[in-house]
Amino acid sequence: MSFTQTIEASDAMLQGFSGVLDADANPAYAILFDGAAVALVTLVFARPAATLEAHELRFAQAQAGGDMILVQGNAASFKLYNGAGVLLLSGDVSDMAGSGALKVSGTTGTLLYEGARAILGELKMV
Repeated sequence: MSFTQTIEASDAMLQGFSGVLDADANPAYAILFDGAAVALVTLVFARPAATLEAHELRFAQAQAGGDMILVQGNAASFKLYNGAGVLLLSGDVSDMAGSGALKVSGTTGTLLYEGARAILGELKMV
């Protein structure tokens, strides 16, 4: 059995996911980890965490200036949580030139420096 999903159905599912992101009073967030699973930084998302644009769910960081990096390292993966702390998805991290699901801005590679600020370059779902 197979089926073909329409754009309208995809958009509805993305909007539903957006509602899950913002279901709690606290904002959604993503924790970036290095290859050894050490947490480097928590990116806090705006409310709403994401908006549907051109059939893509695009995420926005709460602070345009970024979030404080607590531990220096090369970001390799992330976990996305809603405001209630429920894990929703995970993926890989890259710089803007890479193919990671979450892209960090302002860096070549994914080396994040302790005490600097991490700025979300791009996180979108299609």
